[in-house]
Order: sequence, then structure tokens, then C-alpha cells
Amino acid sequence: MEELIGFIGISESLGTADSGLYVDALPDISILSMNKIADEDQRDCEGVMKDVENRALRKFRTLFTIELNRCFHINKREYVECLIIENKLLLAEALWYLMGAELMFERTASSRINKFTTIDKAKAQRLMYDFNEQFRIELATAISGIDINRSDCFNDEQPEHTPPLVGFIEILP
Repeated sequence: MEELIGFIGISESLGTADSGLYVDALPDISILSMNKIADEDQRDCEGVMKDVENRALRKFRTLFTIELNRCFHINKREYVECLIIENKLLLAEALWYLMGAELMFERTASSRINKFTTIDKAKAQRLMYDFNEQFRIELATAISGIDINRSDCFNDEQPEHTPPLVGFIEILP
């Protein structure tokens, strides 16, 4: 998953991200607000982003696997990571919103949060919820666009389809 480090940028003013997406383009996220919640270890917005990105990428792999397994039965980590990297442009917006949610989590958990340094805790929690909801929508949409059969991730074996949760049984009288 190292290929995704820096895929979503902090701000266009700090460099170009391969995805073209920047967390400061999400509502109520700015470099200034990220700098204000940075602790001694993080020091600045780049340190905050590094922590947020690490958590988001781990969570992304897990949630991607869960969502993917609604359609296919794939549990091997190397296959999951290969699919993520192979389809990273398709998955970019989902990851963008997840990073926004993780940043709001960081903001609510920060010991430096108060009404003078950043938005209030209730607003950050609301945004975290909204970003998580948008992430789930974007993830489901992106996964429906992945063509498993054309993937280079599976050598000679193809993943099994997961049977639908609802089935129909036709009964004749």
C-alpha cells in the first residue's frame, strides 16, 4: 500500500498529488486548521497528514475487502492490495473522503481543540459522520466499476462470486 502514500495531497500549494485530490478541498479543512491541531510529535500539517494517512490506508484496505466480499470471495491480502493499486484512480474519491473523516477524528481527539483554534467538536463530529457516509457511497460505486475478470492480480485463478443474500425459489402449485 506504499504506492498510495501521498496519492491524496494536503494542498495544491504544497505539491502535486497523483490523484489530483487534496484534503484541504474538503469542507472546513485547511492547512491552518491542521497546523493548529498538530501536537509536539506531529509539529505541523505534514505530521498530522502522515498520521491521518497511515490510519486511513489501513482502514481503507479493511473496508475495501469487506465491500469487495459482498460480490466476490477474496481474502488474500496480496490480491486485495493489488486490486486497490490497480484501480487507485477509480478508488481515489473514496480514499479522499475517508482521509477527510480521519482528519475530523484527529481534530476531535486533539488536546489542542478549542473554539479559538479550530471548529468546535460537535461540528467536527458531524463532518466526520458526513465524510464517512460519502466514503461508503464512493467505495460501493467504485467497487461496482472494478472488472475482476480483466484484472492482472489473479494469475490463473479467478475469485469465486459470493452468492447473493437474497434468493428466489420458484414453487409450482
